Amino acid sequence: MSLYLEDLQPGRRIGTGELTLDKQQMLTFAQAYDPQPFHLDEAAAARSVFGGLVASGFQTAALAWVLALRTGCFDESNLAGIGIDELRWKKPLVAGETVSCRLEVIEGRPSASKPDRGTVVIRYDLVNRAGELLLTMKLIHVVKRRQHA
Repeated sequence: MSLYLEDLQPGRRIGTGELTLDKQQMLTFAQAYDPQPFHLDEAAAARSVFGGLVASGFQTAALAWVLALRTGCFDESNLAGIGIDELRWKKPLVAGETVSCRLEVIEGRPSASKPDRGTVVIRYDLVNRAGELLLTMKLIHVVKRRQHA
């Protein structure tokens, strides 16, 4: 069910399903987009500050996004993403770990120039099953208004 600007009031919370990252997915992403030793080489990763292989932070952010998309809340309403603020990696994601995302609407406002849409800021918190925060970020979305959908 798509959520429109009118539905996305500050304080609204949305939970997602879960996703488990496997080692091959982690390595494939790192090889293509973030080829650093602590993402690709077990021996080098063991000597790193992480003590073992970890997922790219950018893959972690992408996982938070896909979990949000899978809720269906943006299926018909999302027009564009226009920014990411306060992206912070709090704890590395490792292969085999299962994560979910908690979304909370921070603010929203109608567009002054385009009455069919508005912007909404949503905080994304990616957590593991133990409830540990892995990533937090605020995404700025342009979404449709319900009366113009």
